[in-house]
Amino acid sequence: KKAIIDPSLFKYKVQPIKKELYESVIVKASQLSRRKHLFSRDRLKLFLKQHCEPHDGVIKTKATSIAKYNLAEQNFSYFFPDDPPTFIFSPASRRRGRPPKRVSISHEDSITAKQNTQGNRSKVTKEKTRFQKQKE
Repeated sequence: KKAIIDPSLFKYKVQPIKKELYESVIVKASQLSRRKHLFSRDRLKLFLKQHCEPHDGVIKTKATSIAKYNLAEQNFSYFFPDDPPTFIFSPASRRRGRPPKRVSISHEDSITAKQNTQGNRSKVTKEKTRFQKQKE
């Protein structure tokens, strides 16, 4: 396995938006940064909605975005210098969304509630008979 490359050693080619006014420049990683509130959770959600879609529980890139940015022609090493990660396979969860309601639980609850009320009635009747005996 290759050793991990130090990110500070990277140099980036920065291309201007208006190419007729400016030239491309090569800069070090330490010279790049973004303004504090430029990237947010809301912007990330918007990006994912615009460029991704769920497919069988997996988020995949939309075909329009793949065509627009020529992603089909690129591979992992074009974007990242290290080896691609190896993910351990885990089977899909059987439960998706809300778990179904179990009828047996509510039925058991109603049975225990009936038993408690019957038990309370017998206690009440016992107390009444005891109280009457005390009066006599």
